[in-house]
Amino acid sequence: MDTATTNTKGRGPARKAQDIKLAWKELAADATFGGKTLADLEAAIAAFDGRMDELQAAKKAVSAAVMVKNQSLADLAELAVVIALGVRVHENYGRDCPLYRAMGFVPKSERASGTVRKKQEPPAENNEAAV
Repeated sequence: MDTATTNTKGRGPARKAQDIKLAWKELAADATFGGKTLADLEAAIAAFDGRMDELQAAKKAVSAAVMVKNQSLADLAELAVVIALGVRVHENYGRDCPLYRAMGFVPKSERASGTVRKKQEPPAENNEAAV
């Protein structure tokens, strides 16, 4: 018995075909039903198992391709960082040049100071809830 049809967890036509095959083989191996023989059913089950094997192989190939793509993306991101840092430290370009801005970065002269000032609350005597 092939694993593709037995791994259907007891559901669906593949599991039902296995049940039919086992009963047919055990109780009426030489009989024909609907003009079909036990060999016809076994051939159909084998064809299905082959398709399931192909599907599993395709899923593994996709999984491997996704992993290769993700690594390629990580390599590309690392290269972009190296290039951006190279522009920042280059004596003819630097952090405040049009090239740096065109690459999608904020030039040094356009950066905000980073200082955050909290709003001051009014004194307590003006605040009725404090009374």
